[in-house]
Amino acid sequence: MAEVLIVDDEENLSYSMRLGLQRAGHVCHIVETTAAAMALCAERVPDVAVVDVQLPDGDGIDLMVRMRERGLDVPVIIVTAFGSVDRAVAAMKQGAVDFIQKPLSIEELVLAVERCLEQRRIRNRLHAYEESQRRESGDLRIIGQCPRMREILAFADKIAAVEGEPGVGLTATLLLGETGTGKELIARYIHHHSRRPDRPFVHVNCMAIPQHLFEAELFGYEQGTFTDAKAAKKGLLEMADEGTLFLDEIGDMPSATQAKLLVAIETGRFRRLGATTERTVAMRVIVATNRDLHRSVEAGEFRADLYYRLKMFCVELPPLRERGDDLLLLAEHFLERFSRKFRKAPPALPPETRAMMRSYPWPGNVRELANVLQRAVLVNEGPVLLPESLGIDRAPPAGPRMAPPEFDFARNDCTLVAVERRLIRAALERTGGNVSEAARLLGISRGLLRRRIERSGIEVDVRRPVPRK
Repeated sequence: MAEVLIVDDEENLSYSMRLGLQRAGHVCHIVETTAAAMALCAERVPDVAVVDVQLPDGDGIDLMVRMRERGLDVPVIIVTAFGSVDRAVAAMKQGAVDFIQKPLSIEELVLAVERCLEQRRIRNRLHAYEESQRRESGDLRIIGQCPRMREILAFADKIAAVEGEPGVGLTATLLLGETGTGKELIARYIHHHSRRPDRPFVHVNCMAIPQHLFEAELFGYEQGTFTDAKAAKKGLLEMADEGTLFLDEIGDMPSATQAKLLVAIETGRFRRLGATTERTVAMRVIVATNRDLHRSVEAGEFRADLYYRLKMFCVELPPLRERGDDLLLLAEHFLERFSRKFRKAPPALPPETRAMMRSYPWPGNVRELANVLQRAVLVNEGPVLLPESLGIDRAPPAGPRMAPPEFDFARNDCTLVAVERRLIRAALERTGGNVSEAARLLGISRGLLRRRIERSGIEVDVRRPVPRK
């Protein structure tokens, strides 16, 4: 339901318009003059205005302009006499969203109002999204004073100042670091400090895309390219045009897609699947991984040419345990943030809590710290944060130890393939078939371990894990 203002001095026509719009579920207010319309708008702002051009005390287009000058965000549909195309064109140039010619159809009027309301809903959603992006950009702070973080931010500022040109190659940056060190935050920092912070920031988790759909998602496709391609679809490259494409967990990208991504970065051009013509884009490509890509290149799991192209701008984030007093700065930041969230007073950090936090190695880095402190703020009672509220051990248990494999080269069972198969089986045995945990023990991604399991023909038996010694 919407409130519709009808400004027309023809009583019969106004009545017909009100009747038709009321049947569609809208509330209507009828006035006959521009003065009455401005007076009503001073009391309540309608959602839509239907305004006749010829009014007793003025011109409908002038009324629309006066409403704009007063700051009234009211979409206006102009009603013109038959054949007055020039008046309709003038109204559209002045900001009218639509026009209807007399003798008008009530059905046409209802459809015009519905279109107008839908456009307003879309615009409001867009404004809300842009406002959230501005707030996120304004709150984008990198907490850290250690020398390494200062160097990283200085380098990130230099990277942000570099802009690619359409069709001549894309600016690419590689972010390395353990899980939870803030790679996405640095990517957003670079984007928001670039010359086009208002353009799209498209975040893609490469682990979440099935391998057989990767090219279609990244490059898009034309209608009829495959069975389910009922219509053409933009790819992620096009969505991020003039902005930033952030590819997280780049090590899980299929090798065939890696080759096409390299071409797109080198030339700034690509083709949708099924297309015969190239498209040109200009954007920043930022990729991130917690894997050792150099070893992946040596193992033939990642393209060397793409790796060296990405490595030109390379940022390696330090783990939290190597950032010194940044730990406490971050802790204070999260305590204040989560206290606002839970509407509590920020608790103080007593010496014993600070000591426990310093002694803990934080294997999950900043992300783990944030999660721990969010829970701590919620469960803690009193003005200080007690050590037991953290829910962490002073020294977490070391990871499981596996007996070193025995090699007997006389039996010819010490090939790399055989040793890899034995190691994967040992990790799966240790974790009871939990592939994600086994991947963590082996220091590789879950997707990569899945591929190696399939390649080796290993059957995963899910059961209770072997107890740690």
